[in-house]
Amino acid sequence: MKKNKIIISVLLLFGLSVGGFLYLKAKSEYKSNVSNLSGYVLGTGVAPDLTPEEIKALMQKEVDKSKVAFSIYTEPTFVGKRGTIMFANPRYSAHNIELEVRVDNKVIIRTQKISPDQYIEDIELMGKALKKGTHNGVASVKAYDQKTDELVGEVAVDMIITSK
Repeated sequence: MKKNKIIISVLLLFGLSVGGFLYLKAKSEYKSNVSNLSGYVLGTGVAPDLTPEEIKALMQKEVDKSKVAFSIYTEPTFVGKRGTIMFANPRYSAHNIELEVRVDNKVIIRTQKISPDQYIEDIELMGKALKKGTHNGVASVKAYDQKTDELVGEVAVDMIITSK
């Protein structure tokens, strides 16, 4: 009889542990509302391949308050802990934005919120410098309402980060 109670207790404890793990995993999954985000991802150069007229037209563009605008350089290079990220919140944006970059699920970059018409060009990695070579990363751009500071959207962007 005592042996049955121990077995039942162990099975119950195991079931609760698995259930708790699955619940916490589901709660912590990355959720994104990308329907209200728009951005310009900068390619292999620091500046987009746009003419001065195209850049001016983008900067003068009016944006619906439900849209979020940003630009980011997806192939930054770091020498030691310093590198160029070119993360921008265009002047026509209606939201404040912030950036978090992860490599191997570890946060290596986290910015403060920047307002429209602001950008971050150079940045220092958090913690240690990356090992030399290329690394796959994910940038998470979060947008906040300027008046209430409420999170209005988040999007993930793949990055290739070079460390020299």
